[in-house]
Amino acid sequence: MTVGQFHRVQPSPAMHRFLAAAAFLLAFAGAAHWVLPAGRYALDLALAQDDAARIADIELSRVLTPASVASEIESALSTDDGELAASFITLADARGIEIAPALRARVALANSTATVAARGAGAFGKGFVTGEGEDLAGLAGAATGDLTVWGDVRDLGREALHWASGEPVDPLMVGLAGAGIVATGATYAAFGAPLTLRAGLSLIKGARRAGVVGARLAGDMMGALRGGRRVEAAATLADIGRAGTKAGTRATFAGLAHVDDAAGAGRLARLADVKGGQTLAIFKTLGRGALFVTEAIAKLAFWVIAAAVNLFGLVCAFNAMVVASVRPLWKRRRPTPVARTASAVSIALFGRRATWQARYLAGALLGRRATWQAGSRSLGCRLPVAGTRAHADLLP
Repeated sequence: MTVGQFHRVQPSPAMHRFLAAAAFLLAFAGAAHWVLPAGRYALDLALAQDDAARIADIELSRVLTPASVASEIESALSTDDGELAASFITLADARGIEIAPALRARVALANSTATVAARGAGAFGKGFVTGEGEDLAGLAGAATGDLTVWGDVRDLGREALHWASGEPVDPLMVGLAGAGIVATGATYAAFGAPLTLRAGLSLIKGARRAGVVGARLAGDMMGALRGGRRVEAAATLADIGRAGTKAGTRATFAGLAHVDDAAGAGRLARLADVKGGQTLAIFKTLGRGALFVTEAIAKLAFWVIAAAVNLFGLVCAFNAMVVASVRPLWKRRRPTPVARTASAVSIALFGRRATWQARYLAGALLGRRATWQAGSRSLGCRLPVAGTRAHADLLP
């Protein structure tokens, strides 16, 4: 070799294995930053698909931030919506989100007794008498009237006037008003036992007037009232009444906009039971996603499988890299001189296809016993298990 010439160092097979394992490890580790959180989120949603409160917690953890909460509170205060602002304060406190003291003071002032009374006294009275309301106070007055038999008589009279004048009659309102009269009598007779049923009737009538009851829920309720499925209808109304008791009228109206059937009413009641005053802010933030898993099941399954494959590949790549790193350090047993001589003699006598018996015979010719162990490894032959008949027959 002349001056200035160098030998090119060829990478060993061990180095090739190490580099390949390291490359796979880096690839899986880079993908894990996106794949594993998405898979965890999808798995949590899939496991909580029947628990509305758990679904809301999972979704809120992704979208709710201190900045978004402050923005929602400011927006509610700018529209004189103290109830929504107070609901966001409750939600922030429950999730450990800090709210500026000045902002808290503004919300407290907006929800003071004098402010609320001055803002809604007139609308409340109008809603109580007519059953119609253009704002929250008017709807609250209408719902209060529905808690007495006056509200049911008022609604039946209105629908009778619509029928007499040739205007469309709402069959759901007629059915609910009739059921309300019966429920009011049962309430007085049972000393308040079915109060949640009475409250549910009032709330769904108010939601119907406000236009937030979906066509599917209305059809389901009318079918139950007409078809004699009174137990099913009573259970749905009781769930709605429980939601109103726990979360308030407005939060229940917001939830009914996303309820399609009796199962949806049960989800709404579950959410209201757990979240209480936070419910209105949750619906404002998540909408239908507060009650149901809005992601496609196939998409959730894809992310769960992708996360599992990524985690498995990450572990396998790390294991392969460690093995490739320490493999050159392993000590290899070398055949003894006698074993090498026996192997050479057996190959000379019987060729490359020599069996372990031939090598044992060659070792015996050399005057040594049990020299086939090391030699057999070099030629890849299998040995009989010690203690078997085949092994005993071959011993001298």
